[in-house]
Amino acid sequence: MENKRNIFPNQLAKDLENASYEVRYDMFVKQILANKDILARILSATIAEYKGYSLEEIKLLIEDDIAIDCQPLEPHTSDVNSYSPKIIGMNTESNIPGEGRIVYDIKFSAFIPNKDEKIKLIVNLEAQQKFSTPYDLVTRGILYTCRMISEQLGREFEIGKNNSYDDIKKVYSIWICMDTPQDVANSITEFKMTKNSIYGTFKREARYDLQSVIFICLGKAARQTENELIGMLDTLLASDIDVRTKEITLSEKYKLNLRETYEGTVDFMCNLSQGILERGRQEGRQEGLLEGRQKGKLDILFTLYNEKIINLTQAYEKTSLSPEEFDEAYAKWCEDNNKQ
Repeated sequence: MENKRNIFPNQLAKDLENASYEVRYDMFVKQILANKDILARILSATIAEYKGYSLEEIKLLIEDDIAIDCQPLEPHTSDVNSYSPKIIGMNTESNIPGEGRIVYDIKFSAFIPNKDEKIKLIVNLEAQQKFSTPYDLVTRGILYTCRMISEQLGREFEIGKNNSYDDIKKVYSIWICMDTPQDVANSITEFKMTKNSIYGTFKREARYDLQSVIFICLGKAARQTENELIGMLDTLLASDIDVRTKEITLSEKYKLNLRETYEGTVDFMCNLSQGILERGRQEGRQEGLLEGRQKGKLDILFTLYNEKIINLTQAYEKTSLSPEEFDEAYAKWCEDNNKQ
């Protein structure tokens, strides 16, 4: 039992080690957030159904179907004695004819214990770097919950069967927003459907609370907030905190131990994030700031692709270069850095 309790901190430490180039870079953020220890803390602080449950209880209620961007988090293992807090299961891509295509950042299911039955929830978690967009992010979140309900047809419920609509599972879309403007910074807000009696009284029970959108907005003063979740997430995802300070803060202030038995990880972040940014700044001073930033970003993409953290299609989507230009630049980068 002792080994299993310590495996998760080890895995999170490994994820943070992989995230060393730029922890706010979206793929790394998703990998870190998809750990059950983190998910349990998010569910505990945001979803009413988990009020009163301990983090350990909530972790056990999270299913092993966590998925990121349609990519498996870890290969599934048939060894019943092995333990992985993250395995593939749920499809994060929703492509319904006539409704368009949506790719969720993270998607998983979880249960709520009940006296009579286990009640299933479906949860989507989005890591949003930019809060200020040409559209309303809350509206986008509502679209996501609507899709998460409609795509249950044929999976969770069938039209025409007795009590078919009663089988629809409640859905949550939780958005963690970084670098938010002052008017929303350091806040947690839920948007959901509520009952409003216009005339008379509707005395029957009705399941109208099937969708909820929750925004967790981090801000510049997030580390000074009294809210534990906001403070923990800001510390966890920060790229401007050195490794040792981050590790000590998460352990002592938020009781989140990133490593307990994982040896050789004094610098599991390796400070490569700062190295990449500094290299970009140096190139910016020499060749122009804009060009330096572009090279710094390409350096990150090349590393992610080279280490198979993202695939080639994802790399193409993250750059303004054409596929041919990207391939040529990547080949030169490999040559300059002695990469295969």
